[in-house]
Amino acid sequence: MEGLDIKQRREQLGLTQKELGDLIGASRETIINYEKGKPIPKSKSEILHKVLQDGSPYTKKVENAEVVKISDDFENKNGNKFIELPNGQYYMLMPLAEFNIQAGFLDHYQDADFLMDLSQHGILVDKPVQGRYVAFRVAGDSMDNDTGNAITRNSIVSTRELQRHLWNSKLRYRDFPYWVIYTTQSKMPLLKEIIEHNTQEGYITCHSLNDSPEFTDFRLNMNDIQALFYVIDVNRTVSKKKVY
Repeated sequence: MEGLDIKQRREQLGLTQKELGDLIGASRETIINYEKGKPIPKSKSEILHKVLQDGSPYTKKVENAEVVKISDDFENKNGNKFIELPNGQYYMLMPLAEFNIQAGFLDHYQDADFLMDLSQHGILVDKPVQGRYVAFRVAGDSMDNDTGNAITRNSIVSTRELQRHLWNSKLRYRDFPYWVIYTTQSKMPLLKEIIEHNTQEGYITCHSLNDSPEFTDFRLNMNDIQALFYVIDVNRTVSKKKVY
């Protein structure tokens, strides 16, 4: 879709730029850029077309005005929404924990009203899935090693929570090396690579991609961990701004 098409259709539907951004898992600033004609990734282009097209299944009548609404047909029990795309894939939306709410996120993240007020982030998946999925905005540079694998500041990591009853088994850190970790010592989450899980002694070893002296490997006792989320997707940014 062209920028002018997006703007005209959005205005016809009575949506603000923020509301459209929330529907497709993007920020208001991103929608502004799209409407100015800046490049749109293929995945975003598909979901924009799906949401804004005439006769979209995600529209309903409200006070004689047509507004976009995500269909309830594809939603898992944890509130993650799925939009079916023309190519047979699905666009999964999840709450995005920005910097300002990460410290208190664990206190509220099972509150449906709290999650509904958050911005949304989306990724492509092959089918609707169960589980609790959350995206986190990266706020520091411990995982920035100036390579293609770097997870730079302001990147977004999409994660799935690992339920506590599964912590006694060996973590699948070879399949999913990067984890967002909440501990009892810090309100802010850590983003680390797990390189060891000792189930007998009950600890994990955390590694930073950045090899600066302040980012040395360290152990975390499992009893000191409040929540574990393994990273399933990284939306990298080339901007330089500060995380974990």
